[in-house]
Amino acid sequence: MRIHKRAALAAATALIGSLTLIGAGSVTATAEETAGAAGVALPSASFRDIVVDGVHDRVFVSDPSGGTIVVTDYEGAVVGQITAEEGAAGLVLSADSSKLYVALSTADAIAEIDTAALTETNRWPTGTGTSPQTLAMAGGKLWFGYTIGSSGGIGVLDVASPSPTATPVPSGRYWYYAPTLASSPADPNALVAGEEGVSPASLAVYDTSTGTLQKRAERGFSSAPSISYMNDFAVTADGQNIVVAASNPYDHQIVRVSDLSSNGSYSSWQFPNAVAVATDGTVATGADGDFVKTYRPGTTWPALHEYAVNDLQRDGLAWAPDENRLFAITGFSYGSAPTLHVLPDAGKLDTTLSLQSPGTSRKGKPLTVTGWLTAAEPLPAGTTVEVTRTDADHPTGTPVGTFPISATTGEFTFTESPRTLGDITYTATYGGDGGHIPATAETTVTITK
Repeated sequence: MRIHKRAALAAATALIGSLTLIGAGSVTATAEETAGAAGVALPSASFRDIVVDGVHDRVFVSDPSGGTIVVTDYEGAVVGQITAEEGAAGLVLSADSSKLYVALSTADAIAEIDTAALTETNRWPTGTGTSPQTLAMAGGKLWFGYTIGSSGGIGVLDVASPSPTATPVPSGRYWYYAPTLASSPADPNALVAGEEGVSPASLAVYDTSTGTLQKRAERGFSSAPSISYMNDFAVTADGQNIVVAASNPYDHQIVRVSDLSSNGSYSSWQFPNAVAVATDGTVATGADGDFVKTYRPGTTWPALHEYAVNDLQRDGLAWAPDENRLFAITGFSYGSAPTLHVLPDAGKLDTTLSLQSPGTSRKGKPLTVTGWLTAAEPLPAGTTVEVTRTDADHPTGTPVGTFPISATTGEFTFTESPRTLGDITYTATYGGDGGHIPATAETTVTITK
């Protein structure tokens, strides 16, 4: 027997987390995980989907109740609102991000939005009473999940044709509701369909290369891993696995695309309700009462970053294509408005930068300072650290030099012979790169006669 459960679960604001260790003559500091804890309240009455346009640096958030799509920049500031999009639900971008497709659940249609002009350029009917809900691109076509009467189905729209026409496509199974759809560029012909909010959960994988749905695999998760009340799922960047967020069990389950067999899990405390995969394979998971967590590609432990959560919405996570910004939607509990949170550097590794020096030194005598820059994964060859000195003669600081780190230990050293009496402070700065967060450290030495 199947049981239906439609619940808006869970949570995500992000708090600032930092670690600072202080020792004699040195300060060690990791880069902060700044997460925009307050977030930006959106002019929305509801939430259904979020996608990120990396060409125009825009975030699109659908509002079914308000019939709008809210547009923000990468800082979360609202830059536009596309109106008259009745029942705006599922969203998907074209491969070049020039077009945004919107499932109009109360207009029985799919709209095409120009992402530069933020205006609707086309609208195609999906059939009376079809209520399209979800979208995905696969096999060069746009697929949509719809509900008609008391059952759901999958349809296709060839948006590249001169006269696109939405057509229902037999899927070889009965859907109780509009199935959620997902795909991955790594396997562009594969379409994954799953039914959210039922027990047990079910998934099906189809080949779409012929414009039809040829079933590759199908499974109802009534046995290990038993999965119920699915809230979200995403295909990994390599196209090999599906990460599932469901209210039961209390972990984000991983299943293989090939046969839907179990392939591990990401740990969560309770009620997983969101998952997103970056283009480089970094995975973000969210759960009610737990954290928004990010994981390096191909790993399930330990978490790369953890952000405290509160009121994360189902399907409420999305990565920017640069893999370093994660966006989260929270709100609705206790009457709060939908809120967009920007989690910068969510896909980057923390770095630890430290300096070690003597507490005192004599004027004009050589003074050696040693530093270390480390991360969980090796830093690129040629990585350098900038050092400045602040003292009575240079209250705003003066450059000491740029120093390469050791490829094996991350160590660097420099020697000076200060001639200014009193406290001098050395500050080392690492600017970060595409995979590592910036870091700074400082140490103070008292110069005596």
